Amino acid sequence: MFPLLITVLACLLSVTSSAHAQTGRDQWQKVDEIFAALQLVPGDTIADIGAGDGFFSIRLSPLLGPSGRVLAVDIDERALRQLERSAERQSLANIEIVVSEPDDPRLAANSLDGALIIISYHEFGQHEAMLAGIKSALRPGARLVIVDNAARDPTAPRQTQMQRHHMDIGVVGSDLIRAGFDIIERRPDFIQPAGSNRRHHWMLVAQVR
Repeated sequence: MFPLLITVLACLLSVTSSAHAQTGRDQWQKVDEIFAALQLVPGDTIADIGAGDGFFSIRLSPLLGPSGRVLAVDIDERALRQLERSAERQSLANIEIVVSEPDDPRLAANSLDGALIIISYHEFGQHEAMLAGIKSALRPGARLVIVDNAARDPTAPRQTQMQRHHMDIGVVGSDLIRAGFDIIERRPDFIQPAGSNRRHHWMLVAQVR
């Protein structure tokens, strides 16, 4: 009896710990503020570009409602399949999987009410082509919100920053302007996690010029 009781208690503790960690991530990553920057409303179509296993896609889904759509975009098919299974388990029918290319988000023109790129922009080896595809997909007035790791050395070459999984906010701001966007909000100190090993994050909010 005792081994069974210990096993049950261990499972309960594991679930509780996981729930607390999830809540903690929602808080430190400022999910509510990121979604507020999108100015989304139920029924919108929002692209989560670099969705991975769907942390943000799963949170967007209930906010957009049954008439809305979350387009979970990534080049990693395995991560997207994991997200697809998670969405099925949670009956999130408005999440659609989009397998992209390094130079093409594979989004239809004039199809989006907003787009997110969360801790993924530094992976864009062909950022000009990706931004062109995103710009084409955004409807008039739609917002693009980018959050990424702040560069420890903003003067380092772009390739070096990419290899270190961070990107200077000034570099990305210049990319957006060249691509035909206007920056409407710039927050270089968006996330400053005190007393932890997590990196600082910046946020840019842009619209098509």
